[in-house]
Amino acid sequence: MAKYLIIFGAGASHGADDKNLTPPLGGDLFDVLTNYNPTGWGQINGELANKFRIDFEAGMIELSQKQPHALPPLQRVLSAYFFNFVPRSTNLYYLLAQRINKKNWDGAMITLNYERLLELSLLATGIQPFIGTSSPNNNKTIELCLPHGCCHLFCESVRGSAGAVSFAGMNISTNGPISVISDQLEFQNRIQTDAFPPVMSYFEPSKRTTSGNNFILAQRLRFSELVKNASIIILIGIRVREHDKHIWESLGQTDAKLVYISGETAKQEFETWKNKTRSKKEDIVLDGYFKDSFDTILKQVDL
Repeated sequence: MAKYLIIFGAGASHGADDKNLTPPLGGDLFDVLTNYNPTGWGQINGELANKFRIDFEAGMIELSQKQPHALPPLQRVLSAYFFNFVPRSTNLYYLLAQRINKKNWDGAMITLNYERLLELSLLATGIQPFIGTSSPNNNKTIELCLPHGCCHLFCESVRGSAGAVSFAGMNISTNGPISVISDQLEFQNRIQTDAFPPVMSYFEPSKRTTSGNNFILAQRLRFSELVKNASIIILIGIRVREHDKHIWESLGQTDAKLVYISGETAKQEFETWKNKTRSKKEDIVLDGYFKDSFDTILKQVDL
C-alpha cells in the first residue's frame, strides 16, 4: 500500500496552468458550458440557470427533478468538454510527473476531476497509470484512483442509440466491463451515437452515476483503503463538501497527516472541518494555491 497519497480536486486542475488551458471552477462552469453547447446547456435559462451559477450541484438536483431525461445528453456534452483538455509541458501535473519519473516513489494518486490532465501528464513522462491493486509489468507505474470516474471511460454492458433512447439519468445505473477510449475520433463517435454517458458521476451532492456503477463503487472502496493506509496525504484544490461522505468520512478517520492547500476561502472551510473532526491530529494547512506551494508539496511526499 502506498505511503504517500496525493488527492486532486477542481482547484488543482484549474490552477495547474494558464486558466485558458484548464477547466473552470464550479462557479464558472455553467456559463462556459452554455457557450460550448448552446443547443443543450445553453437552453437552460431563467431561475434554473441562476441556480446553476450560484451552486452547480443544486442546479443539477433541480434539473433532475424537472427534466430528468435531459441529464444523460447533457452529461455526454460535459464529458466531451472535459475530454478536450490536454496538458502542456508547463502544466503542474506534467512537472509533478517528471519528478515522480526520476524516483522510485512510494505513492499513489487520486483525482476527483473528470478531465484527463493528470493521466495524460503521467503518460507523457513515461509513467503508466493503472487502476486497482494489479500493477502492469512496466518499469514506471503508478496507481490512479478515480472515485468519480472520468470523461473517457465507458461501460460496455448496455448501449442505446442516441436520439432513440431516452431515460431519467439518476434513476438508471448499469454495471459491466469498462473500456478506455482515448482516440479523439473514436471518443466523439461514442459520445454522439451512444445514449449512455461515460462512467462519470453527476456533479450533484450524491455523486450518482448512470454508467458503470460497479466501477465507481469499487474505486470509492479503493479510495478508503488508500486513505486509511497512507502516512501522508496531500489535498490540493478540494473544497470541503461533507455531503461527499465517500471522501470526507475516510479523510476524517485516517491516522495519516493531512497537508491541505486550496486558497483562502477553502482553507477556512477546511480548518473548521478539521477543528470539528480532527482537532487532535497534526495536520498542515498551507497558504496560497497549488502553484504557490508546489515545492513544499514535493518535499512533504519525498519528491
